[in-house]
Amino acid sequence: MAIKNLQKIVDDEIDNLKYEWLNEVRKSDYLTTYKTFSDEETIKRGEAVFSYLREWLKEGATNQKAEVYFEKVGATRFNERFPLTEVHYAIYLLKKIFWNKIDWRDKVTGSFETSNATKIMSVFNDYFDLASFSITKGYFNELLNSIKDDKKISKEDLKSLLTKGKLNPEVIEDDEFIWRHV
Repeated sequence: MAIKNLQKIVDDEIDNLKYEWLNEVRKSDYLTTYKTFSDEETIKRGEAVFSYLREWLKEGATNQKAEVYFEKVGATRFNERFPLTEVHYAIYLLKKIFWNKIDWRDKVTGSFETSNATKIMSVFNDYFDLASFSITKGYFNELLNSIKDDKKISKEDLKSLLTKGKLNPEVIEDDEFIWRHV
């Protein structure tokens, strides 16, 4: 029941979700690469994650297909030269926007039944956590495949790929690397 209710929220709210995500992308200082795309392309990228969520829920929320899908997303974002932290921040925003659409009173849980709420949270978090893990895996596999044995990767190359999105990446300090709280 809970999975069908989550699926219904995606079905009912997908237009609102994708436009809210576009607005968040446009406002964020951490999503500079996404800002280089048109509104239509940006919306398409956010909508793809929500559409895949809908399909994932319809198929019973199995992980294998989701892993393959998100590994491809990670590889694609690497080839597009997105900083990995920017991709993760985009996923975080998608999760946050969807989370805010859930009406915990009755739409999903059936009037706050604890077991339903726990199951919903588990399924929901599994999807976005698996997305982050698989995107990272696909991104790093593509990074490793791009490095030739006869070529060294420079600190600057790594800095551009692994640092958080920032409006002026050439002034990133060493202490601003990857995992600093944003």
